[in-house]
Amino acid sequence: MAVFLANVGVNSAHAARSPLFGDGTFELLPIPERHPWRPPMLRLGDVRDKCVYAPSSWRIRAVHLDPDLDSSQPTYGDNCRHAGRAFSLRRARPGDLIAFLARLQPKGQPAGFYLVGCLEIVDALEEVNRDPGHGWSDANAHVRRARATGSWDEFWVSKGTPASRLFSRAIPFQLTEAKALFGQVNRRPTRTELQTIGSGTRAVRRVEGPGEEWLRTICLS
Repeated sequence: MAVFLANVGVNSAHAARSPLFGDGTFELLPIPERHPWRPPMLRLGDVRDKCVYAPSSWRIRAVHLDPDLDSSQPTYGDNCRHAGRAFSLRRARPGDLIAFLARLQPKGQPAGFYLVGCLEIVDALEEVNRDPGHGWSDANAHVRRARATGSWDEFWVSKGTPASRLFSRAIPFQLTEAKALFGQVNRRPTRTELQTIGSGTRAVRRVEGPGEEWLRTICLS
């Protein structure tokens, strides 16, 4: 079964940062939606454990809570038809695993990348171009947005098994880990380690070889 690595949550382009605490716990802040809020989209203020870590102006903004791993029906969606970064997920099948990487900000220290959770696929909706009806995908951010805007743009949504979760502690992901997963990693002299990892993981990547087993062990242990 395949393992994929997806970069999620707010990044350096956003005004908010996902905080990493001294004990290794964290809060993963969702990115803001491009569309104004309207039901059934979520506002950051609706996710109370996260809104305290973002600017107050974000509380009324629609946010894209994806992956949704705290739900009783964990899901992750992406536009595998039109977004180049997600093309590799068109090959994902039940039994495959998606590991999630995020940019976290320790207090008073530079930001870094960390493994923060995983989703083990048990089912999927592919190329959704109409309302699928009520069911396990209801809470997914892509379904919420499409129902609010009427834009069913052929996105995909994967449903996770009960093993899908946010990790209790963030796991550092540095160049050493990136090289173990992807082999040679080209770092330009003008780029920091953070920028190099961010650039190399902007698109969802399938992990093969020894790195695949390492990720699977972390996610399913």
